[in-house]
Amino acid sequence: MRDVLWLLALGTLLLMSTAPPMASGQSIVGTWRLVSMTYVDKSTGKETDLWGKGPIGFLTYTPGGRMSAVISAASRHISKESADQASVEEQATLFRTSFAYAGTYSLTSAGAIHHVEVASDPTWVGKDQTRFVRFEGKRLIVTGPPFQPVSAPNPQVLTLVWERVE
Repeated sequence: MRDVLWLLALGTLLLMSTAPPMASGQSIVGTWRLVSMTYVDKSTGKETDLWGKGPIGFLTYTPGGRMSAVISAASRHISKESADQASVEEQATLFRTSFAYAGTYSLTSAGAIHHVEVASDPTWVGKDQTRFVRFEGKRLIVTGPPFQPVSAPNPQVLTLVWERVE
């Protein structure tokens, strides 16, 4: 019985440490640096940079099934020495131009489902975030399902391009 449990645990770890079935056979496990983050209009195909050019971020998937993501706009400024000394307006801008969350993940045939345990937006906690994943050379392309933002007339798809750090 002990051997069976060990083999089940090993098999689970191996499944979690490999990429979903994709032609490239690459794995999402590792740390990735953000290259770009855009909204793509589903109707027109137009791409819009979210938070401008050169956003900063890291995405990490561990072999043990944990993930974390932190993203911010590249051009964030503050007039004080620390955020807690800034005006409410500056603090709001800092909050609106950064995002972070972490939890566990499950692999699917199309990508991963992030099971959110902590997030800068508390409405994400306890919810799942579906992510579609594909590889283009050394890049990891991650998209979410289409959504309808209040500020756009057509459904949008958030597309994040990542490069492997380790």
